[in-house]
Amino acid sequence: MALLAVAGTAVALLVALLVYSFDLAHLDPEVVANRVRASGALGPLSLMALLIVQAVVAPLPSPPILIAAGFVYGPWLGFGIGWFGLLLGASACFGLARVLGRPFAERFVRPQRLAVVDEYVRTRTGATLLTLVSIRVFMPPAFDAVSYGCGLVQVPFPWFVLATALGEIPKVGSFTYVGAAAGGVPNWLTAWILLAPMLGVIGFRLIRSRRVRRDAQPAAPHPGT
Repeated sequence: MALLAVAGTAVALLVALLVYSFDLAHLDPEVVANRVRASGALGPLSLMALLIVQAVVAPLPSPPILIAAGFVYGPWLGFGIGWFGLLLGASACFGLARVLGRPFAERFVRPQRLAVVDEYVRTRTGATLLTLVSIRVFMPPAFDAVSYGCGLVQVPFPWFVLATALGEIPKVGSFTYVGAAAGGVPNWLTAWILLAPMLGVIGFRLIRSRRVRRDAQPAAPHPGT
C-alpha cells in the first residue's frame, strides 16, 4: 500500500506539472492541443511517460491518455505515440515482475487476476505466440495484469514484446481514433477503423481453429509399429 501511495503521488505531481507547463487550466481543447504541439518533443515524451506510469500503477486507466494523444496529434502520430508508450509500459511491468517476483506484482494487481493469466496460458498449450496475442486482443481490461502475469510465468521476453505489439493495435487504434475524431477525420479512415478490428478477429479465429483441428488430428503411426 505504501508503494502504491508513492506511485499515486508521483502521478499526481506529473499531472500537476503538465497542467502548469501546458496551461491546461484554461480547459480550451484547441488552445491546449496547440500548446502541447508547440512544445516539440516534450509533448509526445510526456504522454509516453504517463502511459508507462499508468501501466506500472495498474489501477490507473490508459484510455484517457490514448484519447488525448489522438486529439492532439491526430490518428497516425497519435497512434504511434500511444502504441509505443503502451508497449514501453507493458515491458516495464513484465521486467518488474520478472525481477522482483509475485509479491511485488500483487501490490498492484489482485492475486485473482494473476491466477487468471496463469490458467489461461496453462490451459492453452503453453505460452505460444498465438496464445499471447489472444490474451492481448480478448482481455483488454486486464492489459496491465497480463503484463505482470507474463513476467511471472516465464514467457520469453521477445514473444511477449511481439505479442503485445500486435495485440495492442485494436485498443490503441480505437481510443486514439476517438480522440482524433473530435478534430475531424476523413470518411475512408472511419470505414477502416470500423472494419479492421472485425477483419482481424475473423482472421485470428480462422487461424486458431485451423491450429486446433491440426493439433486434434492423431499422429500417424511410424512404419513397423
